Amino acid sequence: MRRFKRILQADILKVKRTPFLLLHLIIPLLGIVIFFSYQQWTNHQANRLTINFFQILALIYPILAAWLTTIVADQEIEAGDGFFLLSSPVKFLALSSKMVLLVIFGLLSCLFVGAGYHLILSQFRSDYSLSLALILLLVGIVWCCALFQYFFHLWLGLCFGRNVNFSVAAVELLLSALLLTGLGETIWFLFPCAWGLRMVPLLAAYLENNSVDVLTKIQLGELSMVLLTLMMFGFLSIWFSQWEGRKNEL
Repeated sequence: MRRFKRILQADILKVKRTPFLLLHLIIPLLGIVIFFSYQQWTNHQANRLTINFFQILALIYPILAAWLTTIVADQEIEAGDGFFLLSSPVKFLALSSKMVLLVIFGLLSCLFVGAGYHLILSQFRSDYSLSLALILLLVGIVWCCALFQYFFHLWLGLCFGRNVNFSVAAVELLLSALLLTGLGETIWFLFPCAWGLRMVPLLAAYLENNSVDVLTKIQLGELSMVLLTLMMFGFLSIWFSQWEGRKNEL
């Protein structure tokens, strides 16, 4: 545990020299400002637009995950083609430190954007009635759905580089938007990029009418999310234990 703590502290010091920490503050602030401005400009009901806000957050998460994992991965690749990762006495701890760094700051950023948006709407919109508990639940859904994205894009960033990482993220963004239509009604749970986009409105619908059909869809999404995320974590861990540095620069 002490060794892991030292590795994590070293990783935090490394990212202080990059935009990594700043992005976790700027992106939520921009999201709050842009969407609140839009909400003030339209006449749509505040509660419904708040659900849309979290859907948009889930929609763009592949791009955000690709951006942040690229920063982390490129920093190591540029430092002697991953020498410090490859020479670590316990490679799994080195990888775990990267993953913890990504998911913890991701959680803090999600909490910031969710709670901040909730507080602003509570002050300026009289038709807003969602509870803080529901907002935190939505934050938890978006973050949990994003765990797969972090592991997947960290692998892409280390293995292939930023161009492949961002290209795949762009495909995921388009695919998740497509799966929000009727085409994805029966298969969305098989695609990690669509989890948050689908589960956020499903949760809101279930809390509104307690539909058994909606609950079944939520449970199916949760099961798929847990299984595929664990599989991705296991794959990344096994792959990293045999990784010998990036073979190509794309």
